[in-house]
Amino acid sequence: MASLIPTPLSLTQCRSWLFVPGHDPARLDQALDSGAEAIIVDLEEFTPAADRRQACDDFVAFAERCRQHQRLPMARINPLTQGGKGELAALMRARPAAIFLPQVESSMDIVLLALALAREERRVGLEQGCTALIPTLESAVGVGAAAEILKASPRVSAALLGSGDLSRDLGVAADAEPGERASVLAPWRQRFVDACAKAECLAIDGPWTYREGFEQDLEWAMARGFRARCVVLPEQIAPLHRALTDA
Repeated sequence: MASLIPTPLSLTQCRSWLFVPGHDPARLDQALDSGAEAIIVDLEEFTPAADRRQACDDFVAFAERCRQHQRLPMARINPLTQGGKGELAALMRARPAAIFLPQVESSMDIVLLALALAREERRVGLEQGCTALIPTLESAVGVGAAAEILKASPRVSAALLGSGDLSRDLGVAADAEPGERASVLAPWRQRFVDACAKAECLAIDGPWTYREGFEQDLEWAMARGFRARCVVLPEQIAPLHRALTDA
């Protein structure tokens, strides 16, 4: 079980990272019962724009429930210039263990969010540096700049590969077969995990969104160094934990 202390060090112990919408109470309840070691309220992709303000307000109570269930509460905001600044201000009073930033393509994205986090920690009376910053690399440009991005702030102790958007960026058709998609992504996943290893940063593999083939793809990922994975299907958590425990 991951440490309950909401500091960046505890994050590196988490194997399963479950993304859930912030506006759906039933899904939030299911997340708490899922066994996921890190729960991320996703304001970027999973929460409709009209519901994000309320989701930010509701995150305060949900974060406390996460801690009571021995889970790490986290959130993914939108880019700072696309509503993320206001979302961050609303979320910080809940003491999130980490803030995910999407669409990261340069070290400056990290520097700007790190400065914003420092301001918000001061404003709400939190210890400086207690909130981790987790970049989502989801384009060829982002993965290509991984070395610089991962070293841009000491808050970065983990990074997520956004394999869905990366697939689209690489020209993979939305209806492509799992094998075709995996083949195109393979060298980019390897590049990502290698950059994370060099930076001593936890590499969180992207989700497997298909109902079949998860365990085979997980075996491939583990052989290349991944020890953590984003999941959007709760049924994938148990096999993920089994595989990583036995590794």
